[in-house]
Amino acid sequence: MTIEKNSRLIEVVLNRPLWQSFTYSIPPGLDGGNLVGCRVAVPLGTGRLIGYVWGYTTADKTNALEVKDVLGRLDANPLLPGSVLELTRWAADYYQAPPGMMMAAAHPPGISGKAERVVTLTGKIDPAHPFSTFLPASKSIPVKLLRDSMSSDYPLERELSVLEKSGVLRTIWKPVSGPKPVMERIIEAAVEDSTLTRRADALKRTAPRQAEILLYLATCEGPVTRRQLIRTTGATASSLSGLIQKGIVKESYRRRYRESLIRSDIEKEKNIPVLSEAQEHAFGVITKSLDQNEVFVLHGVTGSGKTEVYLRAISEVISKGRTALVLVPEISLTPLTVSRFSRRFPGLVTVLHSGMTAGERLDSWNLAKLGERRIVIGPRSAVFAPLPDLGIIVVDEEHDSSYKQNELPRYNSRDVAVVRGRMERIPVILGSASPSMESYGNANSGRYRLLELDSRIDGIPMPSTVLVDEGSMHHPLISDELLKGIGRRTAKREQSIVLINRRGFSPTQMCRNCGYREECPNCGVTLTYHRKGQVLRCHYCNHWKAAMVRCPQCGFDEFAHMGPGIQKVEEYFSKLLPETRVIRMDADTTRGKDAHWDILSRFAHGEGDVLLGTQMVAKGHDFPGVTLVGVISADMGLAFPDFRAAERTFQLILQVAGRAGRGKIPGEVIIQTHNPENPLIKAAANHDFADFWKRESGVRKTFGYPPYGYLVRFVWSGLDKGRIHKAANASVRGVSRNDASISDVLEAAFPRINRRWRWSVIAKSPSRKTLAGISREVMKRFESAFHKGVRLEIDVDPYHLL
Repeated sequence: MTIEKNSRLIEVVLNRPLWQSFTYSIPPGLDGGNLVGCRVAVPLGTGRLIGYVWGYTTADKTNALEVKDVLGRLDANPLLPGSVLELTRWAADYYQAPPGMMMAAAHPPGISGKAERVVTLTGKIDPAHPFSTFLPASKSIPVKLLRDSMSSDYPLERELSVLEKSGVLRTIWKPVSGPKPVMERIIEAAVEDSTLTRRADALKRTAPRQAEILLYLATCEGPVTRRQLIRTTGATASSLSGLIQKGIVKESYRRRYRESLIRSDIEKEKNIPVLSEAQEHAFGVITKSLDQNEVFVLHGVTGSGKTEVYLRAISEVISKGRTALVLVPEISLTPLTVSRFSRRFPGLVTVLHSGMTAGERLDSWNLAKLGERRIVIGPRSAVFAPLPDLGIIVVDEEHDSSYKQNELPRYNSRDVAVVRGRMERIPVILGSASPSMESYGNANSGRYRLLELDSRIDGIPMPSTVLVDEGSMHHPLISDELLKGIGRRTAKREQSIVLINRRGFSPTQMCRNCGYREECPNCGVTLTYHRKGQVLRCHYCNHWKAAMVRCPQCGFDEFAHMGPGIQKVEEYFSKLLPETRVIRMDADTTRGKDAHWDILSRFAHGEGDVLLGTQMVAKGHDFPGVTLVGVISADMGLAFPDFRAAERTFQLILQVAGRAGRGKIPGEVIIQTHNPENPLIKAAANHDFADFWKRESGVRKTFGYPPYGYLVRFVWSGLDKGRIHKAANASVRGVSRNDASISDVLEAAFPRINRRWRWSVIAKSPSRKTLAGISREVMKRFESAFHKGVRLEIDVDPYHLL
């Protein structure tokens, strides 16, 4: 195709696992304004895809290939603010992620696929302007209507861009299929309030319903919805229509934004507390840095009041007219955080997380972008929230591994938040009772600033701890100490939390005669037995089958269910403590919308004596009635062949132990373990982060693991085991650096997941720049050889090595 003389060439990236960009020509009618970051419709093969403009290019870089035209432009200006667009480009580069997928991660999912852009008049437009006849006040119309009404050479996008920047109109996108914008009818006075009152007085006898409408409008503040007006006054629709026809009142349409239900019923109302001396110091240090970039590691023991420091700092930011971003590690923690923040900042908070409907997420995203919600709370992907004039970022429980996304596009939102703070020149608070090795290492080196809260607020003591050897217990899963402890608390109307970090009933169903165990045909791992539904399920690829009734190998019909699982513990509680009300919280009980809210709210209102859960119950929860915490098989995580296993185990025990005794009654923690003499278990039991840091940092330093070095993991996968091994060797053969070590090509710890065989290589270096060079060289070698049927994934700063 011949490129038009006035056409520019652009690079477009697609929401696909593709690392390269594609060159297209942008016709003059679609050009204009700020194009980089905008979505465009482009032809690729026989299909039409939505892509993102990544930048401009020149004709000499097209290698004389046929250049196709962009089919359509979806945005007059980029949907992402400039700072978020810059952040997204940084993340794609640093994490070696497909740029189109990283761009898609930063946009709301509600606008994926086909979308329709609408324009709304927000200011005064010149009556002579060609758009004026198409833009009724407060009503949105499709941009397509404007385009179809103008001549083909009219610079529509350029004009929209100019008018949007001058505040005359606003454009937003809504999905063509899926959630539609919700419009509501608004009624307001068309005359002065005094005139309304006089007219109402004149109509009292002849038209009392109309008089009630006029009196209500005269005395209320601002416009009201049609539904609210009719319900409150008892008037009829015909009475209202008559007033509209007379020109006394007027009706218009306004968009009503959907938001995830924000409830504040999880915690009891609390007065704003007086800060402790340590809190006051931390708050003062942070507020002095509100106009500059500094990263704070707020290390506070559980119950020390870290959240109150967040709230005070954010209050200062909001008072200056700026906005705030609060990241939480996963959806289960969002309800509690939202409850606390919405009480302190009513009407200013919105949430962004995957548990919301597409319509809710799209509308919350728009509310944040427009500045109509000043505080955004959410897990990982909320780091890209399009908040204007951002003033502070808080990363709560910053140590949590769920901040790292383990599928494409991979990124660590904690670290992305730190970079966003640097780009926007604002402070970032990383809060935790058990900071990550990386963050605490940065604080020790002076790169971050350490703020410590070393005691609980109001003089509340840390809970006492009992270690129980699981090898000498009377019951196979629950110790006498834990059973008696729960019984005593329940009798006194106190509550308990019990943690076992394993889903299902047991890790396996085994034939008692021949020892046969069912394995996943896709992954080669033993299937987990779930008692409810009698199902065997793979937690890696979600393959499932009905549990065995007869052994397929020997025909025997008796089975052992080996090992602990949360459903088995629940069953034991029902048998051993039949009067105790147990509420279970795991991935299987929290699948429904708002399920996290419901479970936590029920427990907060005393509808359960024991909250039994996986790691979901370990983080951030503050229930004053909880005086006992039990941990079952505390050392379970140490068996994983991963250098982070010790850190994760310590953090989990320390966090869940901190849920006990946060009210007026002292707490107790009972930790069951097969190795009560393990120094790590003892450090967690004693709430001794310093001892853990000293031991673990010595090991990490010896082997060059973070925070004393950096890692990149390469994983090749596919259906043909031999071909994958060959591709992996070819990709790394000859790659070397003086300041890096590169492992041999080895089978992954889990060699097959979802039918794909996996081989891996780990590169380690004290230099991020060196690892970036290695990553690019490996990717280049892999792509140049074109290994059909083989996929290469690059994991920068990996959290899991399995």
